[in-house]
Amino acid sequence: IQPTVVFHGLRPGAILLGVLVDTLATFVTSALLIALFAAGLAGAYDGELPEGALEPLLMSPEFLLASLVAGLLCTAFAAYVGARRAACFCVRHGAWIAIGSAFYTLFVYAVAGQEGPRPPLWFDLVGFSLMIPAGALGGLLADYHLRILSSREEQ
Repeated sequence: IQPTVVFHGLRPGAILLGVLVDTLATFVTSALLIALFAAGLAGAYDGELPEGALEPLLMSPEFLLASLVAGLLCTAFAAYVGARRAACFCVRHGAWIAIGSAFYTLFVYAVAGQEGPRPPLWFDLVGFSLMIPAGALGGLLADYHLRILSSREEQ
């Protein structure tokens, strides 16, 4: 039976680890996606991109969809890592990792202000609305994996 108190049984260290993993994984994945998409564009400009050529690429529907999927996969992976570290209440840990990552992202948006290109509103709405389910999925996978490991130890 799950406890009824929202924060009961949560391990803050595991949640912070998950938020850190999500931040780093999203940063690395974003850099790889930009490099991948820019490589295709660089061929059209003989290997060197003009200064303003990258901005339309970053706002293209293909790049936005790829970065949305990659970001949600990073959140699920980070929730898996954090929930495995917690080893209890895995789905709740995964969801709280996603919430922590969402708050961190909103903080970064607030600090950045209006500088640079901003994705369209649909991108932010879909991304933020799917972060908690992605985190819960990562926690569910961690719970499943922990159950498999414990059943192997019992045998």
